[in-house]
Amino acid sequence: MLGKQLQTARKQKKFNQDDVARYLDVKRQTYSAYERGVSVPDSLTLKKLADFFEVSTEYFFEYAGNITSRSGAQNEQEEKMLMLSRRADKIPPPLRERLLRNFEESIDGYLEAMGMAEESDE
Repeated sequence: MLGKQLQTARKQKKFNQDDVARYLDVKRQTYSAYERGVSVPDSLTLKKLADFFEVSTEYFFEYAGNITSRSGAQNEQEEKMLMLSRRADKIPPPLRERLLRNFEESIDGYLEAMGMAEESDE
């Protein structure tokens, strides 16, 4: 199952095995062995793979399918937003809050300028 998940994630992200191997700093044959189920990556490598593919480590042990459908995203843009959200978790909370406020204000400003602003419940 792990090998199939690695292959699915790689193909959905449009990477080849050399790209992933370079990121991991291993030979392509080593990474290929992971996908074929001949070898299993250690926990540190598994974490690096999850970071590279922007998925949780649990993803590699779940039902093989579409990353986007499992994340709940309706389209590619929503998937990008979810991935950015996951990456934002690494930012210290005070800065993350400021970035989120700025992002929200930018979206609200754009919607208002386009005449698409939503009514506020506040």
